[in-house]
Amino acid sequence: MIRVSDGKIGGREFFAILYAMMAIRVTNSTPNLLLDTGLTAAWVMPLLSAAFLFGPLLLLLPLMKKHNTGLIELLNNLTGNLFGRLITLALFVAIFSSTSINGRNYVDIVTTMYYAETSVLYLLVVLILGASFFIAHRGLEAIGRMALFVVPIFLLTSILLVAGVAEQLNYLYVFPIAGSGAGELFKGSLTYSAFYGDIILVGILYTYVRTHRAFRKAAIWGLWVPAVKMAVFLAVFVMMFDYPAVQNIAYPYHHLTRMATLGSLANHVESIFLALWFVGSALHFAIYLYLSAYLLGKAIGYKKFELLLLPLAGTAVVLGMIPDNNLQGERWRTLLLEVSSGMFLLLPVLLWILDRFGKKGKQ
Repeated sequence: MIRVSDGKIGGREFFAILYAMMAIRVTNSTPNLLLDTGLTAAWVMPLLSAAFLFGPLLLLLPLMKKHNTGLIELLNNLTGNLFGRLITLALFVAIFSSTSINGRNYVDIVTTMYYAETSVLYLLVVLILGASFFIAHRGLEAIGRMALFVVPIFLLTSILLVAGVAEQLNYLYVFPIAGSGAGELFKGSLTYSAFYGDIILVGILYTYVRTHRAFRKAAIWGLWVPAVKMAVFLAVFVMMFDYPAVQNIAYPYHHLTRMATLGSLANHVESIFLALWFVGSALHFAIYLYLSAYLLGKAIGYKKFELLLLPLAGTAVVLGMIPDNNLQGERWRTLLLEVSSGMFLLLPVLLWILDRFGKKGKQ
């Protein structure tokens, strides 16, 4: 019997969406930022960042269950319609800015590592306005199904990649184990906690997941699995390239794929990882486009938010062309991380305080 769709997704699809949003950051310039701060102990920072956000997540989950509503409706209930829309607009600015800046970052990876003669504009159009828009336009259920299909492949290939370079790793390179020191590790992990701030942001999808239990379980796994993956790969990067040489390697993940050997496939293994990486990138930005359109629709009171996908995709391409080079884009990305980290950490705390002690807005 064919079951009629209820427009909602299950826990597995929701976990796959979270994984596609956060785990792919191991392939961009995120490791470089963490290595610059944590040095040989950079692998600790993703775990600390996840731990910093785990507390706010545990505050948010009971609130959504209590009010039986998602993050945006919860904001409107507890802060009032005006402030709720302002905060929703701030969330939109954060996620859409990330889409534009990171879109250019991924294109810079392609032009730096693979196709140096290819136009930046052409790649942005193919990635954002082409593949990602097409996926996002299919709707949340389609995004969830695609994520559920490809995420196991991404998990398997990550394991194979580490296994393919295991014999080349030197475990002594991770010493000194404290890297730049405990103080710098905690400070940097707190500053860059927005790398996992998606776990708070996806509270807007709460009512689109079938049960609270499914949402809670998927959210917890969806926070820690990408964090552990990032920690493992940062340790692998240091053990492979050594410190300080690893700091001078742009996009260490893509260099790692060129050094991996999988059985008899000793040459051109990176082409397999490149193809999978492009699929993961398209899915990643499709999710971000969908959430951006949803947030903007809520902020301006426009119910047919799907119609905003195309203009937002086009705007992301235009904004992605603004940086003159990848260094300028990285400065903007660092600033965005520092600002949005505080927002993602404090927003659940604010809502918890308002719910417990303050006057509630409209019910």
